[in-house]
Amino acid sequence: MASYYVWSGATGSANGTSWANAYTLLATAMSGKAAGDVFYVAHDHAESVAGAITFSTIGSIANPIKVICANRAGTVPPVSADRRATATVTTTGANNLTINGWAHYDGIIFNSSSWLILTTANNHWLRFDNCSLRTADNLFVGGSSGSVGATYVEFNNTTVSFVGVGNFIQINNIFRWRNTPSALLGTIPTALFNLTSGRGGLVECSGVDLSAAGSGKTLIGSLGSASQAVTFKFVDCKLNASVSKSNGLSGYGTCENDFIRSGASGVNYTIYRERISGVLTEETTIVRTGGASDGTTPLAWKIVTTATCTYSMPFECPPIAIWNDTTGSAKTATVEGIWGGGAVPNDDDIWIDVEYLGDASSPQGSFVNDGKADLLTTAAGQTSSSETWGGSTTKFKLNVSFTAQQKGWILARVKCAKASSAFYVDPLVTLT
Repeated sequence: MASYYVWSGATGSANGTSWANAYTLLATAMSGKAAGDVFYVAHDHAESVAGAITFSTIGSIANPIKVICANRAGTVPPVSADRRATATVTTTGANNLTINGWAHYDGIIFNSSSWLILTTANNHWLRFDNCSLRTADNLFVGGSSGSVGATYVEFNNTTVSFVGVGNFIQINNIFRWRNTPSALLGTIPTALFNLTSGRGGLVECSGVDLSAAGSGKTLIGSLGSASQAVTFKFVDCKLNASVSKSNGLSGYGTCENDFIRSGASGVNYTIYRERISGVLTEETTIVRTGGASDGTTPLAWKIVTTATCTYSMPFECPPIAIWNDTTGSAKTATVEGIWGGGAVPNDDDIWIDVEYLGDASSPQGSFVNDGKADLLTTAAGQTSSSETWGGSTTKFKLNVSFTAQQKGWILARVKCAKASSAFYVDPLVTLT
């Protein structure tokens, strides 16, 4: 492992051995270097190139390079107290900026006058801490081509910026964005994330402030007609109250969206699950007396199914967990619900699927449900209930009995199959 210095104002021998003899261009500094090398970039580095910039494919999966912005007037070699976030690398004249390889960047501001592309080859991974990625066009995470596979990109306290409302982040493969206040700079895109043909993957945003995207903006935009499957998860994110979460889904194999404890207000119980078969949101009015609560606010789940929801492909709620200490004897799991159907729903309209540890010799899950037995079975009504709710009309309960052979978590998943209907479910399992 070797260390090199990069500073645009250096006038020495340009071999990277010191600040005085630093490389003046980061791309030049990287050329021909080895896995594990460290590049210290001066806090006042201001690199500008009237052409495209491509950072070399160096590093390795287990031994990445490290590129760190540091105070040029500080300790040599730099220490933690010398870290800065002010070095800039810029293309001009409508030219792309491409970053490849296996690398960990800290404190660099990247400015692209055209596309900003993160990885153009398979199996690369990039991590950006305390950086800013600013583009005059689109930001491609995981290559600009859908043929790039098995890439991983991570942002930590890293902002993005665009110049036009038509710009967006295009996702391919795995992208994680974490712990970033005021994450969106510049002009806010009409749709922040978009996918086109051949692209897909996983997007996880945790602790990211996306509140600059407000009225007229959408977080998850259009999906290409031939897009691969992609999962979006927003956890503990700050959102604008007026933003649209998505533009809707076009099929079972295109997109799944979850927003957990993500919103504009100071509440900590928000939930939003979107599938082609329906949408689940938190409910604080039509709630069961003595039911689920965050400790202060009584809660329920409101599920509104779509016209495409069916018994074969129902809407599946998140699992409701409860710990079970009983083994070798039967227990009954119950989840309460209510709807406006006039009579209790049938067991092919809504049911509960319970996963438990039914084998003493392995952790393989066992399953039991109170839905109809199979496609040829005639549907029957679920059990009526006398619980007290704050609204709607017809109360019902979903319950199944099982015998666990190991102590452990019981996972109850409510499944809704009646098209174009609204159900309210208490996300609390009782074991009796």
